[in-house]
Order: sequence, then C-alpha cells, then structure tokens
Amino acid sequence: MHFIISIPLDKDLASFIGKKGSENSITFYNRLYGENVVVALAPSSIDDKPYGLAQSMLMSSQIVISTASIDRYFGEVLVAAGLLEKRVIFTNDNEIGNLAKSAGIAAYEIYAKEELLDKIVEFKPKQELVDSKEKRVDIDRAFVVRGVGTVVLGIVSKGSVAVHDTLYASSGKQALVRSIQSQDRDIDLAPLYTRVGLAIKGIEAEEIEKGEIFASNAITPKDRISAKLKVSNIVEGELKEGSSYGLAINFSFTSCFVEKIEGNTAELKLDKPLPFEKGDEFFLIRQKQPRLFAKGVVL
Repeated sequence: MHFIISIPLDKDLASFIGKKGSENSITFYNRLYGENVVVALAPSSIDDKPYGLAQSMLMSSQIVISTASIDRYFGEVLVAAGLLEKRVIFTNDNEIGNLAKSAGIAAYEIYAKEELLDKIVEFKPKQELVDSKEKRVDIDRAFVVRGVGTVVLGIVSKGSVAVHDTLYASSGKQALVRSIQSQDRDIDLAPLYTRVGLAIKGIEAEEIEKGEIFASNAITPKDRISAKLKVSNIVEGELKEGSSYGLAINFSFTSCFVEKIEGNTAELKLDKPLPFEKGDEFFLIRQKQPRLFAKGVVL
C-alpha cells in the first residue's frame, strides 16, 4: 500500500522516515517499507513561506508532528492540525496533552520515533476514495526527459491510474498515460496515494503548472469559491467580509477576497483562477501567527 504523510516540523524526523527526493516548496522523503511505500511531505521553509506548510498538510492523509521543540511554529502547526479532520500522530519527546486540547485536537496518538513507520502503515484510507471510478492526480511538477517526453510528478488523490488511461487537464486537453513510475520502478497501475511519475502524450511540460489536476473529467479553473468555513477558536472574530487573505488549496495558492459571509459559509473571490472541485479543502492564511487560521471545504 501507499501512504502520504505530512511532517510539518523537524527535517531530521523526515529524513528518518525516508530518503530526500524532489523539492518544490515541499520536500518529498521516500521510503520502501516492506511491501509498503511511505512518502513524507515536509515544507522546504516554514519561516517566511507558509504555503508549503499548508499544502503539505492538505495533500496528506496523516500528520506526524514532532514534539522535540515546543515553539511558536509548533503552536502554529497544532492550530492547523486542529482544523483538519485527519489522523494526528505526535512523537513522545515532550508532553503536549494540554496544548493539543487547546488547539482542538481531540483525538491523537503518541509514539516513539522507532514505532512510527509500523503505525503509519496501519492506516486505512477512506474506502470511497479507494473504490472511486473517478481518477485524479494532483500535479506538483512537470519537465521534459530526453527520449521520453513530458513527465509529470504528482499524487494519486482519487481512484487509481493505469498505463494507457486518458486523463484531462484543467484546460480540457487530453493526456495519454504512456508509462508510470513509482519509487524509480515501472508499474502498470498506481493506486490511491501513490507518488507517481507519469510519462504523458498530448500536453507539453511548459503548459503544466504546479497545482494542475489531471482527472477523468476536466476540473476547470474557477475564480470564486463557495465554502463551508471552520475558524480556529484561538482567532475567533478574525474572518470578516471585505478582508483579504492568502489561500492554499491542493498544490495551488493565491490571494482571495471575502465577498460574503453567512453563518459558517462564505463566498470568496480569487486573485487568479485555480482548479478545484467540490469537497476539496483549503487553508486561509493571514500574516500574523497562527497564519493558517481557518479551513474551508468547497461546496
């Protein structure tokens, strides 16, 4: 099985989980563990660019948080994890029960570093994503390989992708999957949560940006989002009509303007159109900490 986890803090912990791979605001760490593949997503920088932090947590199904250093970034990651409904695992370096509770993390697990891999591969993904007839790959990078052509790197986020499948970019262009690699091995079928390299035909690398989505049906870019919002109880009163924030969704980011708020729903205007679909989660981001202060779900 394949597992995508986020390690938002502690690059030493990420290096323990896997070998450093590609880097593009998010650094990927890869590990073959028995018959399983574990890929850890870690923000390349957490100081001045929170988008990598946001995207690494959004694109994962499990969040592993190091408790080795209890600082302002640890607090920020707690707030973000409290907004997401994902499995949260803490290392056992320090006691953090009260802090986790204050951030709204009701359920979590604590393990020693040496136990983490065994516990990570026990995770059971949502069956509807595994069994989905729809196919979706979120793309973080595209380039040209001599003798092969266009190659895209991404994560299978819905269903499974096979050699000879036809996927659609957000532009509506068709991409024929010529071959698939995972962890430097050729495979015929990439199931849910596989970190893949797809050799494709029909779309040139320069046409593909980070945040592109290849899917069974074209997921067209939109410049407005209707969403259900959840604001951290630590920053109640922050979200107001007429305010502007950063927005991270899937592997994309932009700025947005809050046009309307009714109860826990909002209408947001994006600075640039992005591909997304109903059910996708996003973070709203402000300048002061905690920067990732609200989560949205596309309606």
